[in-house]
Amino acid sequence: MIEIKLIQDLEKAEELWNKLSPNETLYDRWDVRYCFYKNAPAPLYFYVAYDGEEPVALLPLQYSVKGNYLEFLAESFIEGNHPFFKRGYEYLLPDLFKIDFPQAAQIFDLDSDDEFIRALPLEDYVYYTDISKFKNFDDYLLQAFPNGRKRYNFKRLFTILEKEHRLRVIADDFSGLEALMDLNVKNFGSESYLNTKSERQAFFDLLKLPLDWKMLALEVDGQKLAYSLSVIYNQIYYYLIVGSDISEVKDAFKYLTKVNMELAINSGTKIFDCSLGDCNWKQYWHLDKKPQYKFEKNL
Repeated sequence: MIEIKLIQDLEKAEELWNKLSPNETLYDRWDVRYCFYKNAPAPLYFYVAYDGEEPVALLPLQYSVKGNYLEFLAESFIEGNHPFFKRGYEYLLPDLFKIDFPQAAQIFDLDSDDEFIRALPLEDYVYYTDISKFKNFDDYLLQAFPNGRKRYNFKRLFTILEKEHRLRVIADDFSGLEALMDLNVKNFGSESYLNTKSERQAFFDLLKLPLDWKMLALEVDGQKLAYSLSVIYNQIYYYLIVGSDISEVKDAFKYLTKVNMELAINSGTKIFDCSLGDCNWKQYWHLDKKPQYKFEKNL
């Protein structure tokens, strides 16, 4: 008999997460989620399905004091949210969302091929491209821009930049993280995830994790104008956060994105993941899109 229990103890929540999470994506990892959670802690509402004494499914929620509703654990920056299941218990997914929650619920960026999730309202898209068959950046251009003229014009941006400026790519100087964040806020304003001290601290904490971090800075004519922080996990290159001074050289960000994709290809990764939302640039790179859904109840 299946019984659903509410768990609110942090240590028990961590134990259950680690037991049921597939750890397939970066955001399936407890240590990654916890970097965001500990800098903005909230009451936990972990709903766990038990078959006898065995935990077999988990919907990990937290209470948003600001929004007065339940949301996915540490979801403010993170996409690709989904419940976890012991193999063979995936059929419990609809039951987890039929729970009589004590508060309203609003869960964003749900990612699943399950029919129940795909029937929910569309929230946004994660942008990515499969780079597993690419040997170099030109291979990407051939796929993304089948029209020869458009491909030429796009590639020409980088050629012009190289001819008109002295460019230097600086790798893995993590002292530039604060400058990256400042430029990100300058670029995206109130939509940036890096406006508060706690939001920024989460990324400093992330860098302490033993993961394959990549920090790049683009120096143009002796001045650092663009930065990016990325990480490789399970053959996915996560292009996490970026910042650039487009008032100085407008295509500096595009060039840094090109360098990151080249690094992703040369590193043997399969997916170049550009995270959630178009952010007024991803459509121009002709990336693929993966839908993210939202669940709302009693709002």
